[in-house]
Amino acid sequence: MKNKTKQWKWWIFAVFAFLIFIILQIPATWLIAKFSKNHQILHNVSGNIWQGQADWQRGQLRGSVHWQTRPLDLLRFRLGANLAIHSGNTQLNGVLGYGFGQKINFTDLQGEIAPETLKYFANWQWPANAIQLQDVQLNYQKQQGFTATEGQLHWAGGVLGYSFGQRQDRMNMPSLIANLQSENGQLQLDVRDQRQQKMANFSLDANFMLDAQLTQRMLLNIPSYQGKAGLDTYVISSRQPLLQGGW
Repeated sequence: MKNKTKQWKWWIFAVFAFLIFIILQIPATWLIAKFSKNHQILHNVSGNIWQGQADWQRGQLRGSVHWQTRPLDLLRFRLGANLAIHSGNTQLNGVLGYGFGQKINFTDLQGEIAPETLKYFANWQWPANAIQLQDVQLNYQKQQGFTATEGQLHWAGGVLGYSFGQRQDRMNMPSLIANLQSENGQLQLDVRDQRQQKMANFSLDANFMLDAQLTQRMLLNIPSYQGKAGLDTYVISSRQPLLQGGW
């Protein structure tokens, strides 16, 4: 009787594994056309669910994405894939998970965001140095916002040409480190210099509205700045959508 029970277990496992294998061979173009409401973002899709690639475009921003699914993530009741995203000199690599409650999870996110990509978020003259991502992970749900966030961003700085209202100016950006965390559903970036002195704080909410605060210490890097305040005082605050025109 025990041998028959073991045989049934092996048969069930074999059938399950076979079904997973069949599903992974479904063409990616069919899946995207059937389930994605915004499949017009993706073009030249090739491969299948198991692994493939596609070109993507959003406004003036464009690039490619490569994926390889992680079947064992099904044991954790979620879909998972290794992703490699490219856009010009921007390169991001990490693991994407999608689970119950439309929960999106990023882990082991590494790479760099190039100046031409940053220009999509703010049309300024960015320094030539890219922003480096190190060991970033986060969870996101539309209702709950951001949770379980950690990691760091590193930026070597340089001369930043920016506009504020009708005025154009420049800032000699120092080398910066941003520590990522989540609080009350918001993604928080605590930005400091190499001596761990407070420079800025950024908060991103569940609707991708960005709150930015700059300290007196940060503003002193603007040659024309004449303001007076305590070095750790947040002097400038702003709130605006992270993505131009939405996503």
